[in-house]
Amino acid sequence: MTPQQLMLLKMLQVPAAMMEQTIKQEVEKNPLLEDEHCGDESAPAEDNEEPLPTANAEEEDVDFEDREIDPFAEADYGQDDEDDYRYREYQEHDRNVEEREVPITSDVSFLEHLQKQFNLKRLTHEETIIGNELIGSIDDAGYLGRDVGLVANDLAFKQNLDVSPKEVERVLKMVQTLDPAGVGARNLQECLSLQLHRANDDDPATLTATQIVDRCFNAFSKRHYDSILSRLNITDDQLHDAIERIKRLNPKPGSAYTEGGDETVAYVIPDFIVSRDENGLSFTLNDDHMPQLHVSRYYSDMLRQLSAVKNPSRSDRETIQFIRSKAESAQWFIDVLDQRRQTLQNTMGAILEYQQPYFTTGNTTDLRPMKLQDIASATNYDISTISRVVNQKYVQTAFGTFLLKDLFSKALTTDEGDSVSTDAIKHYLQEAVDNEDKRHPLTDEMLTKLLNEKGYPVARRTVAKYRELLGIPVGRMRKELRR
Repeated sequence: MTPQQLMLLKMLQVPAAMMEQTIKQEVEKNPLLEDEHCGDESAPAEDNEEPLPTANAEEEDVDFEDREIDPFAEADYGQDDEDDYRYREYQEHDRNVEEREVPITSDVSFLEHLQKQFNLKRLTHEETIIGNELIGSIDDAGYLGRDVGLVANDLAFKQNLDVSPKEVERVLKMVQTLDPAGVGARNLQECLSLQLHRANDDDPATLTATQIVDRCFNAFSKRHYDSILSRLNITDDQLHDAIERIKRLNPKPGSAYTEGGDETVAYVIPDFIVSRDENGLSFTLNDDHMPQLHVSRYYSDMLRQLSAVKNPSRSDRETIQFIRSKAESAQWFIDVLDQRRQTLQNTMGAILEYQQPYFTTGNTTDLRPMKLQDIASATNYDISTISRVVNQKYVQTAFGTFLLKDLFSKALTTDEGDSVSTDAIKHYLQEAVDNEDKRHPLTDEMLTKLLNEKGYPVARRTVAKYRELLGIPVGRMRKELRR
């Protein structure tokens, strides 16, 4: 593969969010690449000017698409990749579905915040050493990451301080009085219990919630509500209020300090914008903000002047070679950007035509089964090229912005012989869960039966797989109390 072809394959994978920075980096490396908006001195050459002399004229006007050869076409981009990358996307999405608190902006780290509070207490020298060791063992979520016995062993080994686990436990109780409430807990139950006991109020919901966490946590975590009602001898309304109180607690008390402080918020920048008017559907490539490049006029003139010298010096020959090499690289890069733009437009055009019903309505049930090979056949590109185009690319529509590769899914044949996208099945699955009786949520067997009745011959294990991809917990974990 030629350097130009390798560059094209690399650039196809770059999303809009990174494209501008990628171009700027290339401009910084090559002095002959300039932005058309840089000023008068960098204005592009006139149309009637002669082209730059090159080392080998036969290598001009390379047709990247005709010469594209990708040794990884079949090895790295199989047709089963759709499910794999969609599963990773859903898993990544589910990690930060819910935020419990607004992050606190501070130059003080979480552990420093705890250390300052702890140092305000009246402590012995021994308590200070133990407390520092405990605070240093607290993770970003606010939990103590080590057993008190191991902390005692480390103190003996590192600090030459001989203390018992019981003494470490006593100092840990002091650490657990620090803010935020729940810090220093060793598990979720202790974390929630610390917060409820810290509340120290006479609210009946708080008192019942404390009993549930302290005495019935295992049943609560499994949503065995009947067992809790019987054991605590409370009513449905009391249980409902207590659960709502528990939901307001923070399962990760350290997250307000460790999340969002040093991290940059990532905003989605769409690569394609789909719109609809009286003439139908259309799309635009979101690249208006991209630098418009040209080969430097200053260096072009210099190269022509030096090339006109009959007996150039050694220094002039080296300068000519340098400028010519950079000029060829600059033109290659400009051509690659043009080829990238054309490839993206052709691919998105084929996808828009293939999925026209879905882009018209925004209804998942209108999503046709579509594989990488379908678009590769429609565009005459290699399947690896299509995979690179759709990777990490976002499309903006009237009904939301989403990853382009989420449109790709396998097909399933219904009882009537029709072909339906697996995304349509997931849509019906989500709809069934949304409309279920939360007092008696549907099991996977029930969901399988419902889908089979609709004409979708899916197995229970397939339903379980789709449920997990959608981030839907098992039936007993969806159980709720309704008044």
